Amino acid sequence: MLKSSAALISLFVFVFSVTAFAQPFTLETTGADDVPQAHFPKPPNPAPVTPPGVTIAVYTTDEEFTFESEVKPAMDSRINALKAAGVTTLGGRVVPTGNDYSFAIDYVPTVKNGAALPPAVIVDTYKNGAAYWRAQDAEAAMKACSANFRNAKVPVLGAYLYEEGGDNAFAVDFLQKSLLRPTQEYAVKFEKYTGGKYTFESEAQKAVSSWLALLKQSGVPAIRGKAVQREDGDYAVQVEYVTKTNSFGPRPQYAVARYDSRDVFPFEKNALAASQASLAVFNAAGVPPLSAVARKEGNDYSFSVDYLVGNIYQQGGVVPSAVIETYQAPETFTFDSEAKKALEAKKAEFNGAGLSVVGGAVSGSIGSYTYALDYIAKAGQSGPYLPPR
Repeated sequence: MLKSSAALISLFVFVFSVTAFAQPFTLETTGADDVPQAHFPKPPNPAPVTPPGVTIAVYTTDEEFTFESEVKPAMDSRINALKAAGVTTLGGRVVPTGNDYSFAIDYVPTVKNGAALPPAVIVDTYKNGAAYWRAQDAEAAMKACSANFRNAKVPVLGAYLYEEGGDNAFAVDFLQKSLLRPTQEYAVKFEKYTGGKYTFESEAQKAVSSWLALLKQSGVPAIRGKAVQREDGDYAVQVEYVTKTNSFGPRPQYAVARYDSRDVFPFEKNALAASQASLAVFNAAGVPPLSAVARKEGNDYSFSVDYLVGNIYQQGGVVPSAVIETYQAPETFTFDSEAKKALEAKKAEFNGAGLSVVGGAVSGSIGSYTYALDYIAKAGQSGPYLPPR
């Protein structure tokens, strides 16, 4: 009896299963969730492809011409100037500007390493921040500073006096290289620099040719110059030139550093005299000084010296070719005279070791005097400093 019941149950299960799986399967009655999904690995993203091509930029100018016939000679002259500067030009066209005319020039703004390019340069201005009561003192300082730049093999484009708080100050326009980081591609960049100071527009316009000549003598492709008005109402020369750059940006060849002396003097004339002696020390050490200024120090006076250093670019930062370090004496002295004597002896030792001392002073009070001295430390200390060219 039990065997018969088991057989009946097995037959029922078989019939039910066949019936269930025998139902028709159609797309109209089956949802996506009813279909078994196969899983395949996704293909990797394709590498980005840079199609061949040339980037084209447009050079424009604010120059305007009354007649269309005047435009083409000016445009052709500018195209020739750009080609001479190493810029690949692709022709130009006349552009209407209201009732007048101007022009635009197509050019290639990027080039591969090794192609002809304008030099990488930076035009900059130096000011020492000092105000001179007498114009003749400011002019003397300006001429000395310009000579110091030239002695350091840094081209000077011009120098001028300007008013500062009712007194006189000076500025020196100079040129330096940009030590670009090597890359596979460089860019052509148009820069404008405004320098000089002239009372009349005609004077500035007359000086344009000399500014262009100075830049070209220094290897900088200057393509245009014009007279512009300064904020103080006088006039200056604005020069447009072509330079080379890349995605990392400019890296100046030089930097200006300042040394604040620790020496103190009762009168300003004494501080100025000491500053001139300090300039000679910088020169002898092979570190080009630019200018020195006296400054108020409490009720007394001291001085500061601006000097030029080369920028040494390394991975992770820039190192100056020279710095001022301080040696602090570890010992103390009972009397001021003892500390001064020890200071002079230490100066002689430092100078004898090639570490040029630019200043030093005794400090403290009776029973506990000490001293400190400042000396020039150059990168590597492997010989006299020569500004990079």
